[in-house]
Amino acid sequence: MTHSRYKEWRSKQIERDLQYVPEKLTEEKDYLLNQAELVRNSGSPYRQDPWNVFDWIGYVAMFITSICVLTCLYGGLQLQRTNLKAYTYFALWTSRLMCITIIIVWFKLFKYVRVYSFLGPFVVILVNTIHDIMKICFVFVVFFVPTVAVFYHFYNNPDAEGQYFAGVRETIFTVFRMLLVDDYGYEDMVDMEVEVIDPKTNTIVTLKPEVSWTDFLVSYWLLMGAIIILNLFIALMSDTFQRVFDNAAEVALLERATIICNIENNLPGNKKRAFLRYLKEKCAPLEAYYDDDDEDEDDDDVKKFTEQTFELVKTVQSDLQDWKSDVLTEVKSAVTEQVTSQQREIGKLQETVRHLTRVLEAQTGFKRGVGRSEKRSRSGPRSGEDKR
Repeated sequence: MTHSRYKEWRSKQIERDLQYVPEKLTEEKDYLLNQAELVRNSGSPYRQDPWNVFDWIGYVAMFITSICVLTCLYGGLQLQRTNLKAYTYFALWTSRLMCITIIIVWFKLFKYVRVYSFLGPFVVILVNTIHDIMKICFVFVVFFVPTVAVFYHFYNNPDAEGQYFAGVRETIFTVFRMLLVDDYGYEDMVDMEVEVIDPKTNTIVTLKPEVSWTDFLVSYWLLMGAIIILNLFIALMSDTFQRVFDNAAEVALLERATIICNIENNLPGNKKRAFLRYLKEKCAPLEAYYDDDDEDEDDDDVKKFTEQTFELVKTVQSDLQDWKSDVLTEVKSAVTEQVTSQQREIGKLQETVRHLTRVLEAQTGFKRGVGRSEKRSRSGPRSGEDKR
């Protein structure tokens, strides 16, 4: 199935699913619309793999190099007779292109060794290093371009051909060599003399840059370039290495799966069907070789594993029993203390109830006595009046 057919099939599936989405489920509808947008904007998986692009670069370089070499061998005799300089220039660039092509072809080996767990992580690290280089290039250019302009302005000497600052190309390369703490002609910068015309006397005056200014420029570039930028780049690569190497086995398996998927997608229709038929008939269910001689070794391994498991279970049971007894003892002591304290509280409450009962009984007896006396006092006078 080509990518265009896959996009068409997947788009129809999403449109069909959208018809059955309720209006209340807005999140599901947004998800399907997002998937449809991704399918429409998706490109061919073959073009998205950078290794395939690198392969085509190698193919184009080999094709151009072959044409140039054949031209030099069979069509360059007449050009050599008529224009020797043009033939020499063409042969020189053919040799340079051949050298670049050899490097590209050898780099293609990384594509096929990345499936191994021993070399795969290092290939991934090298690929990710390209991203680190792209990150650091912006910072490097910001510092490098003005530094080259300053050194070219103060130390350019067109008369000294082949020297460190004879031209723009020489200045760029010399400043880059300073980044690597290479020889950059410090003595020539200190001893350099510049001839200028004095407008007052109309004579040529020889000037010499100050040593302190030269030291300042050199120190500035060594500090920013050789110390800060290089160490920043090393830190980026170290982080990439640590992140990839911690998952070396997973990275190797992922690269292997990627290559298998690419090979399967690029198979012709008949070979792909034959491969799927082979997987269905020969690999499902799995067919494994069985030998009776290996049964004893397997039994020994099973026995050993069973004994280890039994010992582990016994250890866990004993630990659980000890923990259970300790917990029960603590619970019993806590319950006993609570019962004792509650009994004490109950005894105190009983004493309080007895005391209150006595007080109530005493108050009740007093009230009875008072009531009887009042009755007697009332009944006395009435009896006298009656007598009267």
